[in-house]
Amino acid sequence: MEFVSGNLYLNILLFAIGVFVLVKGSDWFVDAAAALARSFGVPELVIGLTLVSIGTSLPELASSLCASFYGESNFIIGNIVGSNTANIALILGAGLVLGGAISFDRKVVWRDMLFLLALGGFLTAWYYLGLDVPERKFGFGRIGGIVLLVLCAVYSVILCRSSKDDAPEDDPAPEMKRWKAAGLIVLALAMIMLGAKLMVDTVVWSALKLGVSELMISLTVVAIGTSLPELAVTVSGILKKREDIALGNIIGSCIYNIVLIIGTCSAVAPLHGNGHSSFEAMIIMNVVALVLWAFLLTGKKLYRWQGAAFMLLYVAFTAWSVLCVK
Repeated sequence: MEFVSGNLYLNILLFAIGVFVLVKGSDWFVDAAAALARSFGVPELVIGLTLVSIGTSLPELASSLCASFYGESNFIIGNIVGSNTANIALILGAGLVLGGAISFDRKVVWRDMLFLLALGGFLTAWYYLGLDVPERKFGFGRIGGIVLLVLCAVYSVILCRSSKDDAPEDDPAPEMKRWKAAGLIVLALAMIMLGAKLMVDTVVWSALKLGVSELMISLTVVAIGTSLPELAVTVSGILKKREDIALGNIIGSCIYNIVLIIGTCSAVAPLHGNGHSSFEAMIIMNVVALVLWAFLLTGKKLYRWQGAAFMLLYVAFTAWSVLCVK
């Protein structure tokens, strides 16, 4: 079901409603996730890397899985690669510019970021070589998808085990009862998905009217639209000083976008993207992740100027997508 109309003004109204529902749902999600984390003695970083990350990646999962049944490889690749690039360059950048400096757990640098970089390299190399597709060039097939799903399970288990080791010694009384927090998370996720759906449908409808390519739309418009939950959760997390949830959400979403969404979609149907353009987009995605890792290595905080640098990178990526992707 698509929430679009042939009337431009009605589409603008639907877009505005989507923004409100998305932002409010994301605000509730951060509060409920933080309360649930404390009630179980689980570090907020782990909650951000798992529960919040998977939850805010649901729009990408739903839209990409639907596209896989129709063989729309360009949509899937553009959506995930564009979303990962937007998560770091646009969303984390905007969060830092709006919220200022944030601190982070050093485990993110050597555990999660290294895993993300390894995944990006693995995906790019496998796609370029086409190891499990007949053409042997530019493709990612079922074997690669199964490998990613296994890595998804292994990474999730490692995070769950680490949560026991990293559990805080203090166990303050939870701000919210567990059943209420769980119910609020479900409601917030529904609002996030509805808000994202409203926004994506109206924006994509407008973009298609301009006659631009599917890959370009997926790398930019669709990627931004399905990444709006991450934007709202990240900015809200930074402003509420839930910094582990904010940064964990960004990195975790990028990881699960690859292992869970690309893994699931390629297991359903092999991905054959738009040749060199898809490959070049993956290279850019990896470069942006490397920049984040470099920033994390240089200090104990991420600063506003680094957020501005990320946003400039995203402007450059968008210009490349519009001018070079056909």
